Amino acid sequence: MNWNLKQIFMPHPNKEGDYPNYENKLQPRMQFSTREIESLYVEHEEEIMRIVAHEIAQYLSDESVCNDDEDMFPRRCEMTGEWYVGEVELFGEDNQISGYVLTRFLGYNSPNSARMPVDDYLGLEVWVTFDQEHGKFVFEGGLNSSSI
Repeated sequence: MNWNLKQIFMPHPNKEGDYPNYENKLQPRMQFSTREIESLYVEHEEEIMRIVAHEIAQYLSDESVCNDDEDMFPRRCEMTGEWYVGEVELFGEDNQISGYVLTRFLGYNSPNSARMPVDDYLGLEVWVTFDQEHGKFVFEGGLNSSSI
């Protein structure tokens, strides 16, 4: 990959849980099935974000799923390298806590022009689960991509 990924942070609080995007610059929508799970997220947020950063970097550096071929999506040449968290959802069932962090990547609206303006381009959901035995979150092995 010829550029570095850079996490950006949206400035506007999202008190109503609205759908965030680059245009409205809302902070992530946070959804937790219980207050206990929300507390667990707060306690492990740094760890979860390390997992997210690692997995998205792995995905975007994999030539088989992301390159500059004309028929490819996503295409690195259309991406700025900047990303932000759009949503976090964690839920619990039968003593199992899992969920996802939805990351949103910015891309150029006109890749063949002056490379401006910038807008949302790619969404990647990174799925995590809480390993109760070790008391930490781990990558669940799931990563979903979408055009946004």
